[in-house]
Amino acid sequence: MSEVIFLLLFLLEFFMGSMMFSYWLGKIKGKDIRQTRDGNPGGSNLGRIFGWKWGMAGIALDFLKGYVPLVFIVESGILKDWRLAVVSVAPVLGHAFSPFLKFSGGKAVAVTFGIWSALTKWEVPVLLGTIFTIFSLSRAIGKKGKTTPAEDAARVVVGMLAVLVYVLLRGIPYLLPVWIMNMAILIYRHLADMKALLVNHASKRNGR
Repeated sequence: MSEVIFLLLFLLEFFMGSMMFSYWLGKIKGKDIRQTRDGNPGGSNLGRIFGWKWGMAGIALDFLKGYVPLVFIVESGILKDWRLAVVSVAPVLGHAFSPFLKFSGGKAVAVTFGIWSALTKWEVPVLLGTIFTIFSLSRAIGKKGKTTPAEDAARVVVGMLAVLVYVLLRGIPYLLPVWIMNMAILIYRHLADMKALLVNHASKRNGR
């Protein structure tokens, strides 16, 4: 019975994560938000097209689909150890490889915030939010304007490396496999942007 519950919860979490709210909101407004900037069907591109209120709505929905089902699972104690780790990452997997978009989903940053909020309450979200804020302030101080997709990828990687330090310090066994699976998905979805960042960095070095 426990294996059946595990499988059902995994499928539920994957399904919840695969619901592409920002993309659907864009379609309701008459636009395919994948045609903007980096092609990400997430809240950031929704906001770029229709304004910050729509963008925040999309981000909030992506956050909630990662947070709400998982927090009930965590609080209930119905799953433990590796089963909880796998189910925790299912919404991120669903968002990144959504069957509603032919298994080509989004970059899964907001839903990542959601699952870590369910697992650690405010701790990891504050850590990630602080890293992201530092990136934004550094650009504002340098008067460099908005970030590029490659810089967004770097921000995500640095933030997740900080989360790894947190996970190792906390010493909660199931959090490490959550981090490993979550990081693998994020790297895959940001791979093109990371390659662009490395190419840009190499070209700058060669131009010196």
